Amino acid sequence: RDVTGVQTCALPISTPASGAFSDATATSAIQAYLNALEHRDTETIARNTLCGIYDAVRDRRTDQALAKLSSDAFRKQFSEAQVTSIDKIVYWSDYQAQVLFSMSVQPSTGSSTRNQVQGIAQLLSQHNKVLVCSYVLRTAGEF
Repeated sequence: RDVTGVQTCALPISTPASGAFSDATATSAIQAYLNALEHRDTETIARNTLCGIYDAVRDRRTDQALAKLSSDAFRKQFSEAQVTSIDKIVYWSDYQAQVLFSMSVQPSTGSSTRNQVQGIAQLLSQHNKVLVCSYVLRTAGEF
């Protein structure tokens, strides 16, 4: 009972699946996705962005085209990207999380390496695989 005399019930708090989104698994999944963008691996890009439904999709031509565009956009910005840290993991469920991460990037223009560039990735753990369902670069642009 609370202070008003009304009986209350505490709901159990869901905790993440053991090891589903550790810093190491998040780093590995995000790095694999960045590598796919860098190397124009359209199947891996599409598999991740379709977020668990890739195998059920009958016609993947649109997804392959979008994957190529994503890779082209990434490669216009960077020639290389390396995840350096997982800054925060926010769990949505036992199988879903949003991750803020830092990376070191080499701009494609040949300028010097930039450290501490941050990105946000939404992850899904399914069938012992972690997928990067979306990825957004957090830029520190001038306004």
